[in-house]
Amino acid sequence: MPDIKSLLDTYSRTPAKIELAVSGLSESKLRWKPNPKKWSIREIVCHLADAEIVGVSRMLLVIAASGSTSPALVPYDQDVLAERSTYNTADELLALQTFKVVRKTTTAKLRSLPAAAFEKIGHHPARGTMTLAMLLELYTTHGEKHLKQIETLKEQLLTAEG
Repeated sequence: MPDIKSLLDTYSRTPAKIELAVSGLSESKLRWKPNPKKWSIREIVCHLADAEIVGVSRMLLVIAASGSTSPALVPYDQDVLAERSTYNTADELLALQTFKVVRKTTTAKLRSLPAAAFEKIGHHPARGTMTLAMLLELYTTHGEKHLKQIETLKEQLLTAEG
């Protein structure tokens, strides 16, 4: 089992790192894409908020399952959601606030759980059986991956402006 405390520390710090990474960016920089098939910084932030809501709902289903029941963890198509939610014209500040609040609330809940709770399972149609620890690791990694993506986009912007 992964180191839960370490995961929770990283999980809880990611929103502040993302907030710092996007602070002060102009409208044009938030919307800039290296090519039409890639996401802008704004789209990434909006995606993080939606993905976090999905992730937390999955975690809560696992936490709340009783006895030998293991809930179904419903998949979704992130690209369809991004397109239908018009992320590139959405309010990235509201999305960032949502991401921060959901992470803060979830971190507190997860820190209050006994170690055994992280061994509880749910079933995802594509990923198979997932423990609460695996879900925490997935969403911790997810946030950090998108933070790196934002940093890469900022570097690409500097080169494009160069």
